[in-house]
Amino acid sequence: MKDFTSYGKKALRNACILSDDQFKLIDEVKGFFSLELHESRRYAVMTLERPNCNPRNSYLLMDLELRTSEPVEGVKKAKQIIRERCLKQPGANSGLQKETDPAASTFTNSEGGLNVLQTNKKKVADAMAAIPRPSCEELEKYLERWRLNPELFVPELVLNKLFTHQHPLNQDIEEIVLKVAALNTVYNTQIFSVYPIAKRILSLQIDERLRVGDESLVQEIMSVDYMGKIRHINHYSFASKYCSFHNPEAYPIFDSYVEKVLLYYQKKDGFYSFSKEDLKDYGKFKHAIYAFRDYYGLNHYTVKQLDQFLWQFGKDYF
Repeated sequence: MKDFTSYGKKALRNACILSDDQFKLIDEVKGFFSLELHESRRYAVMTLERPNCNPRNSYLLMDLELRTSEPVEGVKKAKQIIRERCLKQPGANSGLQKETDPAASTFTNSEGGLNVLQTNKKKVADAMAAIPRPSCEELEKYLERWRLNPELFVPELVLNKLFTHQHPLNQDIEEIVLKVAALNTVYNTQIFSVYPIAKRILSLQIDERLRVGDESLVQEIMSVDYMGKIRHINHYSFASKYCSFHNPEAYPIFDSYVEKVLLYYQKKDGFYSFSKEDLKDYGKFKHAIYAFRDYYGLNHYTVKQLDQFLWQFGKDYF
């Protein structure tokens, strides 16, 4: 039984089988050559062309529900991983549910469907209630976890040494290449070709702007034109991290976990007024971070400590 369907970008758009958010997630990687979509419509394998590289192609396994991606060795390996994950998630390996599935009663029996819906709502409500309110106590718990986990603090120490002691400036292309490659390796920031990013950073003459905390620098670094078919990919998370490792107090780090935490508490507590799209503007994102820190009484913690907390907290609960 064929459980994957191949699409190019145009065919995928015309098929109208993904939500706008799912298609946008895929469309952000503008160099994709082809996509193998699993029948669950949750997982996909993306093939990317890498001009002037050997090998020419690279591959991503995408989770369209969690909005995450991870590099894989090839399409065959990715499909194997996806099938194994679906086996561990009953009901996820098919886009259509069988009537024997209790959740299907929502469609086959109105009274039973109402009970299922109410049960699901209660589960969601219980899960949300279990998410703790941000506090000094919670933050200290996660900072302690960070300090005790060498997989977290050792790579960060290495990057701090590289960015602030060994190569603090951005005036030599070889030093910039080294920093970009190291950051991409540690954080898997989806940089498919290091040199164009390094060349972009060198051209911007960023050292003084980093020192004064110029917010517009993140937006300028994150947009890179690649040669060949990969065009104008936005490396927003990478750009915020690159700036942060030079000046951590001026540049809070953006990533998907942090975004989810901010959106959840904005909806729950209304700590600051912003939309999901606003967070893609670095200046607005930075204001949202500071507002979060003020609202929950976390002012005596550094931005770096807040970064460590938000990433771990988001990974735990979202």
